[in-house]
Amino acid sequence: MSTHSKKVADKFCDSCKWLHQSWQTRKYLFDENPSIDSLKKPHYADFFLRLNVILQEYWIQQLAKLHDPAVQYGHKNLSIDYMIDCGQWDAQTKAGLSALRAKMTHFETKLREARNKIISHNDLSTILQMTDFGKFNQGDDVEYFNHLYKFASIVSQRVLGKIFLYDDLVKNDVQFFMSAFERGSIVTRR
Repeated sequence: MSTHSKKVADKFCDSCKWLHQSWQTRKYLFDENPSIDSLKKPHYADFFLRLNVILQEYWIQQLAKLHDPAVQYGHKNLSIDYMIDCGQWDAQTKAGLSALRAKMTHFETKLREARNKIISHNDLSTILQMTDFGKFNQGDDVEYFNHLYKFASIVSQRVLGKIFLYDDLVKNDVQFFMSAFERGSIVTRR
């Protein structure tokens, strides 16, 4: 059991779901889109390039927010640290949550510098050096979201008494968009 209110746990789980949806939107629209060439046509390429960058920066920012300290500058952050440190969990649950945090932090650390230097701030020396930040190995993101799922599941089951589920409709949403987009681009070529 935890001392977190149902409202806090519910809002935390919502944040986890939103992060996952944000990541999936970019993933299915750009990384795993079998019709990606449609987005690279001359009239659309610049727009979708910008959208790709915006979506990438957005989900990284959402992930970084989940890894903020529990308390920062006297303000509480609804974060993984807050959920662990301020929940007064039993020893076994706290140990399980802490182990998952350590696994997630491994991935988050790879993105932290990008967040701190480019996404949340316009660090001048970084901009002038054109340094790449936030690179990770293929599959590291998937592994991160599996750990986040387990973490949110523990919170949801212990505090809310219900199963935690990610929204699995994002892929369908992207497919519907691509279908309509491709139909529209055919019409405009006639």
